Amino acid sequence: MPLSPTVQQSQSTLAQFSMLDAPPMAVDEREQVKTALLALAQATDYQMFGILAETCDQAIAALRAYTQAFGYSMPQTWQPIVGPTYLKFNPNLGSCYTDGYTGDHRGVLIAFQSATEEAINQTYGHFPLDLFPTA
Repeated sequence: MPLSPTVQQSQSTLAQFSMLDAPPMAVDEREQVKTALLALAQATDYQMFGILAETCDQAIAALRAYTQAFGYSMPQTWQPIVGPTYLKFNPNLGSCYTDGYTGDHRGVLIAFQSATEEAINQTYGHFPLDLFPTA
C-alpha cells in the first residue's frame, strides 16, 4: 500500500532527525515536528521510546509527556537510576528499562514500528526532552 502524502510529508520533515547528531530545533519548528511525529504514530502499529537524560527524574518526566502525547499509558514501574540515565519504553510489551548512561547525547529517540516490512519501520531522534508539554 503506498504511503499517504501526509505520511510522506511527515517522513520528510523528520528526515533531518534520523542522524546521530540532529540539528538544533528552532522554536518555530516544534509544532511542525510534533505534528509529523503524531502523523507517523497514526500510520504505524506502535512506537518505542529511548530517552537519554541528565537524571532519571528528567527521563521519567519526558516519558510522561511523550506517552501522553502518543496516547499510551505510563508504565507503573521502573528502576530509579542515579545520574545520567538511559530509559527504554516499549508500550507494546509494557516494558520499561533504565540504566546508567555515559554518553553526551540528550533527547528522545522514537522507533516507529509496523507489522510489515513494507510499511514504516524507522527511528528518528534526538528530539527535545520537553518537546511535548506535560499537563
